[in-house]
Amino acid sequence: MATANASNFNIVALLAGANVETLAANKTLTTADANFQKLDPGGSARDVTLPAEASSTGSVFYIMNAADAAENLVVKDDGASTIVTLNQNEAAIVICDGTSWVHMGVLTIALT
Repeated sequence: MATANASNFNIVALLAGANVETLAANKTLTTADANFQKLDPGGSARDVTLPAEASSTGSVFYIMNAADAAENLVVKDDGASTIVTLNQNEAAIVICDGTSWVHMGVLTIALT
C-alpha cells in the first residue's frame, strides 16, 4: 500500500459551517468567508465577487443560487471578469490556482 506524503497534496482547509444569506446587494467574498455559500439573490440578479487571486491560492468556494424566482448570481473575479453565471437552482464549485479562478462545472440542484 502506498503511503501518502503531505508534500504531494495541496491541502485545502475548509472553513467551518456555511453561509446562508438573502442578498440585498452584490456580495464580495474574502478568503475568511465560509467555503459553502447558499445565496438567494433577493429579487434581483446579483454579482458575487471572488477574492484576489494572488491571496487565494488553493481557495475553494461552493456557491449555490437559492433563488425563489428567475434571478441570476454572476460570479466574477476581482477584475470584474465573469467566471460563471448561476441561474435559479444551479450551483458551482470555483477553485483558485493563484493566478485565476476556475469553475469546475455547473450543477443543477433541487431545493426543498
